[in-house]
Amino acid sequence: MLTARQMLIFKCIVEEFIENAEPVGSKALMVKYQLPYSSATIRNEMNFLENYGYLEKTHISSGRVPSKEGYRFYVHNLGKVDLDEGTKNQVATIINKHRRNLNEMVHESCNMLSELTHLTSVALGNASDDTLQRISVVPLDDGRVTAIIITSQGHVENKVFQFSSDVEMEDLLSCVNVMNELLIGTPISEVAFHLERDVRPILTTQVKQHEELFNAFLEAFIKFASNSVYFSGKENILYQPEFNDVDKLRKLVSAFENSKVWKTLPLSSEDGIQINIGNETPLGKMNDVSVISASFKTGETSKGSISVIGPTRMPYEKVVALVEYISENIEKACLEDKQDEK
Repeated sequence: MLTARQMLIFKCIVEEFIENAEPVGSKALMVKYQLPYSSATIRNEMNFLENYGYLEKTHISSGRVPSKEGYRFYVHNLGKVDLDEGTKNQVATIINKHRRNLNEMVHESCNMLSELTHLTSVALGNASDDTLQRISVVPLDDGRVTAIIITSQGHVENKVFQFSSDVEMEDLLSCVNVMNELLIGTPISEVAFHLERDVRPILTTQVKQHEELFNAFLEAFIKFASNSVYFSGKENILYQPEFNDVDKLRKLVSAFENSKVWKTLPLSSEDGIQINIGNETPLGKMNDVSVISASFKTGETSKGSISVIGPTRMPYEKVVALVEYISENIEKACLEDKQDEK
């Protein structure tokens, strides 16, 4: 157990390192934070904190930086931070503007998180009770059309198809009509199966270019069902000094491109805030990264999560408060909408 003096000095060291990404020395600490202790006393306490495992040196003559165990201790002893009214109003604006479109609501929330934290955010979805609501098409030009797929949860997927000159608009509309008649109300995860089993035999008898049309929509639905990872602000984390190392940067970029990595983040709505530091994150051996996540319900059996990815030196108090507040408001809006529909 740390004394009150050790806790104060440790907190100042962590916050100074979060701000400047430079090892912290006793004199600079005493002056900047106006600590009522001598430089020698602060050094002694820093030695204790290092021996305790909460601080470490980057090299022999340097100041100290928080260790992984130090960060864990710091985040487990965070005080509750209340967001300012301006930030709360931003969240309310996004929720109210997009509350009928879950996709846009979550994506805009992620964008705001990235802007406010200058880090990377990621949203995950698990729409187990999301069903197909409607398919429509909009002709463009040169044989191109936009197909719009809308689900019961407000997810919208726009897919531009380039068809051969053999495909006539009449055939395309017939294909869409058949799919709407047979697939509306089908869980998104099962649409591809029913498209193959129920829709394809009918298209074969009623539509001339059925094979080309069928393959195009099958590909779109498979992608839609699996496309449940959304990133915002990927570039933000790349500018952090921790990732000046080319090898670290390469690993991080590779992880961003692998959606399977992020699908291992928790989606349990009962878990509250999850703080994963260093090798606890989905990135495995990348010890300089932390991930802060929160889950939210979007329906009786469906859920999602938002996370912020940053260096272990991230401003935990601010990020935790933002992630928690935004996830709570997304869940509240989703459940209120479900209640209104009953």
